[in-house]
Amino acid sequence: MASRRIVLEGQLCSRAMALGRARLVHPAHFVVDETPIGPRRVAPETRRFEQALADARAELAALRDQLSGPLMLELGEMLDAHALLLEDPAFIGAVRERISGERVGAHAALKRERDRLMAEFEAIDDPYLRSRGEDIEQVIGRVIAALYRDAEERIDPASLAGEIIVTDQVSPADLANWHEHGILGVVTTGGNPLSHSAILARNLQLPMLCGCQDALSQVHDGDVILIEGEPPRLVLHPDQNDQARFQAWQAQVARDAQRLGRLRKAPTRSRDGTDVALWVNAEREEDIREAWKLGAAGVGLYRTEFLFLQRAGLPDEDEQFNAYAAAVRAMRGRPVTFRTLDIGADKADRSGLALAQEPNPALGLRGVRLSLARPEVFAIQLRAIVRAAALGPVRVLVPMVANVRELRAVRAMLAAAVRDLASAGYELGERISLGAMVEVPSAAIAIDGLLAEADFVSIGTNDLTQYLLAADRNNDAVAGLYDPGHPALAFLIERVAVAARGAGKAVAVCGEMAGDPEFTGHLLRLGIRELSMHPSALLSVRQAVSAIDLGAAA
Repeated sequence: MASRRIVLEGQLCSRAMALGRARLVHPAHFVVDETPIGPRRVAPETRRFEQALADARAELAALRDQLSGPLMLELGEMLDAHALLLEDPAFIGAVRERISGERVGAHAALKRERDRLMAEFEAIDDPYLRSRGEDIEQVIGRVIAALYRDAEERIDPASLAGEIIVTDQVSPADLANWHEHGILGVVTTGGNPLSHSAILARNLQLPMLCGCQDALSQVHDGDVILIEGEPPRLVLHPDQNDQARFQAWQAQVARDAQRLGRLRKAPTRSRDGTDVALWVNAEREEDIREAWKLGAAGVGLYRTEFLFLQRAGLPDEDEQFNAYAAAVRAMRGRPVTFRTLDIGADKADRSGLALAQEPNPALGLRGVRLSLARPEVFAIQLRAIVRAAALGPVRVLVPMVANVRELRAVRAMLAAAVRDLASAGYELGERISLGAMVEVPSAAIAIDGLLAEADFVSIGTNDLTQYLLAADRNNDAVAGLYDPGHPALAFLIERVAVAARGAGKAVAVCGEMAGDPEFTGHLLRLGIRELSMHPSALLSVRQAVSAIDLGAAA
């Protein structure tokens, strides 16, 4: 009897392997009845639409609450953007008008409005803006699904425990939800390794394969499947050799974990004796406590926007101080670097900041630009950080810096905060270092001028790569152009490293590259000696550093 074994190629999102039974999650396909309705059906269909809207809003709110905490910053943006669309009076009014004017049912009215909006987005030349049509499609799809809820069997996430999900696409929210309920891995027919979902899978150390185009047509519920990373592929009906390879991988993982465990308190030093400082990126006190246990040099990037995005209004000075103070205490004398508020118009509404909508928020009023445009909000944040500095060493890191004038303005406001608090009788700590994020190409090109004002710099490779290559990593159409290994990015990283070393200033990399052991040697050879990453990556990077002979590499 011939073997049923089938191999399907895909793209690697997360290196871990998984062996288990498949659970197919098909995209929702509903048969929409376009039959005209009579006048008496207009009011009931309108009520059905409004109830479906309410159900969709409640579903989003419940999902947001369930995923609060460490994933809030990553997922809250998407969920809140979808919630805003469900409140849009233009959208709601257009659907109501179709029900009453075109005399069609709620499902048909929703479909027609979705098709109209999607056609408008498809006609946009800009790929970034065109990709935002996915939000429209997902939101309206959620409302349509709510209309059919009585007829559709809903998936209970708890029933997914111990299974490998096979689906077309997965949102970060669903991925986090399924992970919390114990799935073994995910295979998608679409997506790319640079999407938010793929990055989240890596942070969660969850096996994930994307771009596996034939998975939904070849795999059935209950089939035994194997996710492999090297090479990236899905094995359907794995044979004894496949299962033996998986068992060998499991044994290797156990050995690696034991070996990495021994590195928890070890110094981070290359094979030829070059010391490297490993910092962590954090937004929760739990991350910081873990970083301290792992022997991190400090917190290289504390995301302060988490405080602003998890509540309806703006956090006051005391609330911010309490959060920052907890971070400083948890690090027990090691430095904590607070990145000042890094949000733009796309997130401002849910932070209590009222800003006009922008056609391209990535190039708009965000980061330091927003902080300087709202000095009354920024001053409160700086005061809270200065107060926390009385408890331990603190640094301030300014995001989205494009020119030295912005950094000078921040330094002036920081100095004013110190003077005001001293006059008010607050206990103050040592001088607070002020640093700049290098994530805008102009900052990297004109780094000498920036270093004259900055005490240190930190290279944010995620945005720097995106802006340098003009490629949105979350847009499938151009994601292949987003290349952290591009020589132009290496040129800028080395330029910043050399300039910082010449000026006697510290320089770190805090983007996703910093936590990827495959890039460790590359960054060290470019002159980087400080890396800041998610705590889960610290031991793997420490191991990678110990294997490198920088003298031989040079």
